[in-house]
Amino acid sequence: MAGDKVRGIYQRELIERYIDNGWYNPSEFSRFLAKIDEKQAAPEAWRMSINRYMKDKKIEKLPRPNEFADEEDNWLSDEDYYYDGHNDRYITSLKAANNMVVVDGNTHRLMKNAYSDFTGKGYTISQMALKFGFPRQWISEYIKVHKWKHDMDPYTDEDMLARNLDDMIDEIIEKQRMGFMKKAEAKMMLQMKKDADAFNELDYYLLNEFRSLLSDVDFSARYKPIKLETPISEYVAVISPTDFHWGKYGWEDETGEAYDFDIARSRLISKTKNLIGRLPGQPEKIIVPTGSDWFHIDTDFATTTKGTQQDVAGSPGQIMMSGCEMAREHIEMLRAVAPIQVVFMPGNHDRMSSLALMMYLSAVYENTDDVEVVINAATRQYVVWRENLLGFTHGDSIKPAKLPSLMAQEQRKAWGLCENHVWFHGHLHHRSLTENNGAFVVQLPSLAGADRYHARHGYRSRPGLCAHIIDCEQGLVGSLYAPVMEHEE
Repeated sequence: MAGDKVRGIYQRELIERYIDNGWYNPSEFSRFLAKIDEKQAAPEAWRMSINRYMKDKKIEKLPRPNEFADEEDNWLSDEDYYYDGHNDRYITSLKAANNMVVVDGNTHRLMKNAYSDFTGKGYTISQMALKFGFPRQWISEYIKVHKWKHDMDPYTDEDMLARNLDDMIDEIIEKQRMGFMKKAEAKMMLQMKKDADAFNELDYYLLNEFRSLLSDVDFSARYKPIKLETPISEYVAVISPTDFHWGKYGWEDETGEAYDFDIARSRLISKTKNLIGRLPGQPEKIIVPTGSDWFHIDTDFATTTKGTQQDVAGSPGQIMMSGCEMAREHIEMLRAVAPIQVVFMPGNHDRMSSLALMMYLSAVYENTDDVEVVINAATRQYVVWRENLLGFTHGDSIKPAKLPSLMAQEQRKAWGLCENHVWFHGHLHHRSLTENNGAFVVQLPSLAGADRYHARHGYRSRPGLCAHIIDCEQGLVGSLYAPVMEHEE
């Protein structure tokens, strides 16, 4: 008993000694204490001790680390960044990073030059992230903090004060000359490609159609920005119209319910509006897992990827083109609420068509700051947000019970760093929630109606759309369900 008391005093003193160092979460602090503990107690034991200490002291959150404390006295402006002239570095406060981000002066100047259109077409957000090795969300916020625009000049304020004006003018002229040469070379290469018969055919039959979709559709007047209340806790919403089966056809006399293009669109629009109206405040972003049998067919013969014939509401080309436009409209609806992150899950009905949809949406939103389209052809996708590791897959390849252990293997580092682990999958068209091996596995519903095959074999489920609420610290805390009511279109 005396030994337990001494041990308790030792643990308390160790916590008090190091708590003010600043920690991102209790897990990090517990791992540190376990390493320096004379008895080498497990991190989980230390985590319990930390929780008891915080409860006794009425501490709601651990102090955060501040690696730039020495710079705080020098922060003389109201801006979210500070230029450290002595060390030639820019210290920028980024919410996406939950911390200060330090960029050396040379890299900062290269980034501004790359984003500027002054001597040529500036980089997109995605291109900036790839070139400079930063997450896309960081780059997007970094550009906003420093108030960069594509039509700005490529020089920083510090350059303007320190450098010779004539030298800067000569440098701009040289850059414009190089940009001219690159454009001329690119135009020549494009002309060579256009001369090829195959390219001309593709350009005429497919690219022109996609261009019309990109240019002719304007959703700005249809979906105005929606401002929701500030939530009690920061969260993201996962809204996935998985297994939408755009292009499926069902004749009511055979299937018991009608299903076609108009009914599918009506269901998606109305149920998305329903969920938006019930969100618990403004989300930090909305994650939209799509693909995952978004299209009912994958070939010119109206079959699935493996060749199974399907009942369809239109021609394969019509299904592809209108399906791309429908996906874009759905994103525009959600974009009115919060920034969007689009993640793809190739399905067994549309393995290749979903990749085409991914590339189409990437082209649509290439130059936007509030929509990120993740370009990745893998069947399993992962997203890390705060204390959450989220997994997305269609669900036709791996049994749901095996998904948690697979996540732990494929995302070893993120699994250890994140407190919460959640899988999302579709394929079976009905809702369920299980917990297995340290992760929740969410099975998503489908908005699609029945076709002849499903009706004859008695495969029935209530169609609907879900929004899942992922709290920044607590993980999956709730879900909203918008069901399709009987005889509703």
